[in-house]
Parts: sequence; C-alpha cells; structure tokens
Amino acid sequence: MVYEKIFTMTTGKQVKMVVRAYYPLGQTTSEPFVEIWVKQGKQDLFFSPLALGLPRYGFETDGRKNMKDRAMQASGISDQQFEQVITEFKQITTSSVLL
Repeated sequence: MVYEKIFTMTTGKQVKMVVRAYYPLGQTTSEPFVEIWVKQGKQDLFFSPLALGLPRYGFETDGRKNMKDRAMQASGISDQQFEQVITEFKQITTSSVLL
C-alpha cells in the first residue's frame, strides 16, 4: 500500500510525504515507512532534503521520535501535518475496502 500527500507551504515550497506499508504473509498490520520529498518554487521535480541524512525507509535506526523531528525540521511541515498523513494512511489501511 502506498499513500502520497502533498502540502504547499506559504513560501511556495511543496512537501510530499509518501507512506508505504508492506504486509507480511498472514498478517493484517504493518509499520508504515515514510519518505519525504521537497520541491522549491519553480522546480519540476521533488528532491530529498540533503541535510536530513535519513534512511530511505522507516525510522528504526535513530528512533521514531528523533527521525520524525529531523524530517519535520528539514522539510518545514508541522507535527499536525505529519500526524494527519499517518492518521489518513491508517484509516485507509484499516477500512473494509481493503479487506
């Protein structure tokens, strides 16, 4: 399952959050993995924030809270926006449509 959401900041910068989850065989739950991409003003493509130094998938290596804080700081999204995307993703993955 892949879920993407794009936020447009007041400065014109766009931040794309991509949330992925892969369900192991026989299980109905999984931990979401998050990618964050940024597009400045008139650029055509999204890029990974260089200062972030995040692993491409997951938050396991540095602790979820610390990685989340680093992701929000580098991209400019708020805690509320981050949690909104995670909540929407969880609502979709637990809906009866996917069962």
